[in-house]
Amino acid sequence: MKKARSFFALILLGLMVLSGGGAKVFAQSSNQGNGLKIAPVRTDLTIEKGGSRQVSLFVENITASTLTVGGVKNDFVSSDDESGEPRVILDDDKSAPGNSFKTLVGALPTVQLKPNERREIRVTLSVPKNAAAGGYYGAIRFAPGSGETDKNVSLTASVGTIFLIRVPGDIKEQLQVESFAIKGGNNTGSLFNSGPVNVVIRFKNSGNIHLQPFGKVTVKNFSGKVIDEFEINNTQPRGSVLPGSIRKFDYPVKEKKLFGRYTAEGSFGYGSNGELILAKKTFYVIPFKMIAAVIFVLAFLIFGLPRLIRAYNRSVIRRAGGQTTSRAKPKAKANQGSRQRRK
Repeated sequence: MKKARSFFALILLGLMVLSGGGAKVFAQSSNQGNGLKIAPVRTDLTIEKGGSRQVSLFVENITASTLTVGGVKNDFVSSDDESGEPRVILDDDKSAPGNSFKTLVGALPTVQLKPNERREIRVTLSVPKNAAAGGYYGAIRFAPGSGETDKNVSLTASVGTIFLIRVPGDIKEQLQVESFAIKGGNNTGSLFNSGPVNVVIRFKNSGNIHLQPFGKVTVKNFSGKVIDEFEINNTQPRGSVLPGSIRKFDYPVKEKKLFGRYTAEGSFGYGSNGELILAKKTFYVIPFKMIAAVIFVLAFLIFGLPRLIRAYNRSVIRRAGGQTTSRAKPKAKANQGSRQRRK
């Protein structure tokens, strides 16, 4: 049960971090599930080396009981399923493999909240002068109790603010299209029996800062007519691709009845300098099962049916010939008997 609750909370946390509509889902869940509300649910900051920022978080007790609320800080990294959801590192002895958000966060207080009380909690983020440039990613959570006892229960019961921190310096913005593919059902390739199909774009971030790709995909038929056109990653805020990770974006082509050759063309931008990436994929939708059935029927009509007709005709002729012979034999016997009587 604890694992199930933890997994559910991670899903909510992931939706909040890297998709525009996720923050609302997380806020609704916190209202209904654990008696706490927090604002804001996401914070994006740029902090210079040697600098610090103070962030105000507002935690509210929406129950009828007094709660003791403790703060917890966590790093997170991208999940392995390329969905863009983060994987929170709950082990206090482990940090993100790159830059650790936890190293920037000052002491977090434990506060007592009366029923329906809303309290401002100020959190200080400090970047050392010798800190590495790039992105720092984590969450500051508040949960009933100290927040440090049972981490699974704490994660489930907590409300938190997601932080995406940018530290200027030797910033490396490097994004590439790892794959630009067409998927039909569970199959990915260039030849499909029928629609509908999806366009799947996988972006790989090889830099040291999170990037938010954007752009357009156009799908044309064999004559060059546009049958669909859509923007990718157009939520607010846009979904991020974290450093050292791959994120997948999956979009259905609106036109369902497809036949022939099609071309999907993608034009994507990213980064502070507006870097451009182009991608192209040709695919075919040919209902080969139906075509095979039609060919079978035609072959039967051309080759099989005439043979059957000829065989039927021969059978009719044989039956007719047999009946004629059987009628002729009695007549012959009758004539022979008549001749014998005359003699």
